Amino acid sequence: MSVSEISRRYAKALLALGKQKGTLRQLLSEVNSVRDIMEKDDEIVAYFRNPVITPQQKSQVIKNTFAGKGLSEDVLNLLLLLAENQRIGSIGGVAEALQNAADAEDGITRGTVRAARPLTAEAQKELEQKISATLNKKIMLTFQEDPKILGGLIAQVGGWTFDDSLETHLRKLNEELNRSAN
Repeated sequence: MSVSEISRRYAKALLALGKQKGTLRQLLSEVNSVRDIMEKDDEIVAYFRNPVITPQQKSQVIKNTFAGKGLSEDVLNLLLLLAENQRIGSIGGVAEALQNAADAEDGITRGTVRAARPLTAEAQKELEQKISATLNKKIMLTFQEDPKILGGLIAQVGGWTFDDSLETHLRKLNEELNRSAN
């Protein structure tokens, strides 16, 4: 998902509140939970995208749904502000921008590892440590199984890509054989 400038602004304000109050991790967790709730149900998405429904009606639904249910006042206010400004659909972008900002504050770089088969917990930890040492950064990886990969894995962290897939090894072998044949 591409994060819009508007989403970054809302996230920046929430980040400042979270840092000031010492509740950043809680706010991040709540925003992610709300995003998951609001984006997983097509009826909810359709309701909040419907231009016939007024911002006041959307705000009332948000109040009825979340007020007094354990959601912090800051996140509830964010949702009401998004609804009022006809931007409730930006909650996913705000969540991603807030996660990126929190990671930057903590010096964390996130990445994705795609592998032909699921990696063991030990292999995941070892790979995370190797990449962290190579890049000299604190790394958090997400692991995915990718049936398109015949064997091996592909790791993408920030702008860095490590391709240790079988397909890449075979391509390099083919190139080497072609060079030595000439």
